[in-house]
Amino acid sequence: MKLKFFLAFLSFVLITNVQAQKNQGKCSVNVSDYGRTVTFGYLVAYYVEFKNDSKKSVDGIYYTTKFYNNEGSLISSKNESFNSGGMVDPIATGFTKKIARTPNIKGASKISFVINRVHFTDGSSCE
Repeated sequence: MKLKFFLAFLSFVLITNVQAQKNQGKCSVNVSDYGRTVTFGYLVAYYVEFKNDSKKSVDGIYYTTKFYNNEGSLISSKNESFNSGGMVDPIATGFTKKIARTPNIKGASKISFVINRVHFTDGSSCE
């Protein structure tokens, strides 16, 4: 009985990990960490941390946030961006920047990020 329970549990864990959403980086800029807050069936807040492993400073990241339910079905997606400016410094080589958002999406419990374009302080960009 214990062996059957263990095998069923192991199968569940493996299936859950296979269905996990993947983050996609671009141009040596990647998602290094993220977290989310789900309350009363709503994804009310999340943060994403980008790491710059390129050889240039980054002043813009254009990315898509994808919101999924518990089963892994896509609920919605949103195009977003990080842009440095007067109050926010660019992301220097080897450093990270944490961005927080409050999307308030009903039924979402999982998120993933896809970086679409990276803009560098020298005026070049990478898609």
